[in-house]
Amino acid sequence: MNNNVEEIKSRLNIVDIVGEYVRLTKAGSHWKGLCPFHNEKSPSFMVNEEKQIFHCFGCAKGGDVFSFVQEIESMEFREVLKILAEKAGVQLEEYKGGQVTDNKKRILEALELATKFYETQLWKGVGKEGIMQYLHTRGLSDESIQNFRLGYAPNGWDNISKFLLDRGYNLSEIEKTGLLVKKENGSGYYDRFRDRIMFPITDVMGNVIGYSARVAPGGDESQAKYVNTPETLVYHKGKALYGLSYAKSEIKKKNYVLLVEGNMDVIASAQAGIINTVAVSGTALTGDQITMLKRYTENIAMLFDMDSAGQLAAKKSTDLCLQKSVNVKIVTLEDGKDAADVVSSVTFECS
Repeated sequence: MNNNVEEIKSRLNIVDIVGEYVRLTKAGSHWKGLCPFHNEKSPSFMVNEEKQIFHCFGCAKGGDVFSFVQEIESMEFREVLKILAEKAGVQLEEYKGGQVTDNKKRILEALELATKFYETQLWKGVGKEGIMQYLHTRGLSDESIQNFRLGYAPNGWDNISKFLLDRGYNLSEIEKTGLLVKKENGSGYYDRFRDRIMFPITDVMGNVIGYSARVAPGGDESQAKYVNTPETLVYHKGKALYGLSYAKSEIKKKNYVLLVEGNMDVIASAQAGIINTVAVSGTALTGDQITMLKRYTENIAMLFDMDSAGQLAAKKSTDLCLQKSVNVKIVTLEDGKDAADVVSSVTFECS
């Protein structure tokens, strides 16, 4: 383990890693910037490139590249070790030859390619008119659509399978992404997502792990309105929160998270400036999700749909939060059914 740590440190420059989070400027033999761990107007955060350490003279936090990522991402050391090992191109000793790790990497690479494919179909207007217009009608700007990487899965039984097969993946690998469904007779596969608006779901580091897919306007409404990726090696619905990679820094800064039900609610909230918003996205709030949120804050505000189902979900979620020793508030709306309907005119603070 120690050999891994030292090799990673030797290959990475702390200035490059810190620079992904903090705007640094050269100051003599050091680099300086505004501290990401406390609010300040004058920079007291310093990075020493020669010693490969950081120190803030305002809040006294300091350490090496591992402690920086661990602190800013609110992660356990082992998680940080995996992230930095990948950045450094170091194969961790305990995972050498690990088939599971190889499979995960392959799945994540395939999902990233699939997301780019869906994005391209949306922006080129492939297959169906009016999808972009529908998103605009729902109040989403082009910038928000790009930020959250929305896409479109065109109608057809083998669009994504052909796309990924042409890029070197076999059907067994593609099936492991959750993008394919095995035919009932056991012979062959077909695309799970067809004629649907695609909402990529990411892990905390922004890697696409699955999708929530809404039936396209004018599509087959007899089918489920939303279809989600099934459980896979990388996607576990009870451990995923839509928008968390986008919201995590703002959650820490504001010291509360606004928890909503749907993907549209998250995007509309972020667009209205309430960036510290995440969604349970098709599942009841779980203990694992609360544990993830507690890395960033112990204050949760719930803004669920105002119908009976939404309010019942809010009550159950509140009970679970209290069991997990989390401070919780419920936000109610006088007008509108859900957060996406009214969030642009709502201001909310949690202390």
